[in-house]
Amino acid sequence: MRYLYIREIADLLGVSRDTIRIYEEQGLISPERDENGFRRYTEEDLERLIPVKFYRENAFPMKDLKRLMIQKTRLSSLELLEEQIKAERLELLRHKRNVERLELTRSYYQLGSGSFELCTAENAYRVSEKRKEYFDAIIDWFQVSREDSDKIVCYVNAEYDLKMSVEQPQWCYLIIKESEAVYLRRQDFMEGAELLPGGPALRATVHTERQFQDEKLLETACGWADSHGLRLQGSVHVRNLCISEENGQLKYTLEVVLPLTDGPDTAVISN
Repeated sequence: MRYLYIREIADLLGVSRDTIRIYEEQGLISPERDENGFRRYTEEDLERLIPVKFYRENAFPMKDLKRLMIQKTRLSSLELLEEQIKAERLELLRHKRNVERLELTRSYYQLGSGSFELCTAENAYRVSEKRKEYFDAIIDWFQVSREDSDKIVCYVNAEYDLKMSVEQPQWCYLIIKESEAVYLRRQDFMEGAELLPGGPALRATVHTERQFQDEKLLETACGWADSHGLRLQGSVHVRNLCISEENGQLKYTLEVVLPLTDGPDTAVISN
C-alpha cells in the first residue's frame, strides 16, 4: 500500500503541518501510524482531503466543514451549502461596496484648486447630533461607522456662523452627501435625517496644515463675492475630506462651502 507522511501531504496541499493536524482533530481524516508512531496517509485519506481542500479554497468555515462532510443526508448538506452561498454573496456585496467607497476617496485626492469657484452645492443630510466640540463629532464618526460600515463615507462637518467669530465652529456633526448615499444605494441614510439643502454657493477644496479653515480664506471668499456682486448668506460649512501625512506633517483636504443668496447674479452657476 502506498502512503505519504505529514510533511509530504502538507506540501501537496500547500498548507502547514499544523493545518493537517487540525483536519485530524476535526475528524476529517484518520491517518494510520507506523511502527515509530509517525502519521502516514493512505489513498482513502487523500480522497477525503479533496473536498476538504475544495471547500477551504472556497472560504467554507472550518467550524462548518466537519458538519458538511459528516452529514447523514444529502439534504442536510444542501442546507449548509445554501447557507454558505448566501454568506459568499453578502461578501461579494461587501467587496463591491468597498470598491465604491475607495473610488469616492480617490476623488478627494484628485481635488484641490485652492481657489473658490461658483457651484450649485448638492443636498446633504445631518446624520448625528450637533456637537459643540469637534472632538465629540469625531467620536460620533467612529461609533456610527462601527454600527454600519457604509457610514465611513460620512463627513465631519464644521459649521461656522458668518455673523460670529470664525475662529471656532459653532456646531460640529456628521453629514452624508445625497449623491454618495445614492451611489452606495443607501437612500435609507436620508430617511428621518435633517436635510441641509444645496443651492448657489462658493466652493473650494484646499490642502492645508490646519484642521479648520482660517480667517484669511474666508476674507478672500467674501472679497471675491463682493467684487462679483454676490452676497453670502447663512453658515460656512467645512468638511474634512481626507487626511494624509507629508514629510511628517499632517495635511488636511478640506471642502469649504459658502452659500450665496439666490439672485440674478447667481443664475449662471452650474456644477
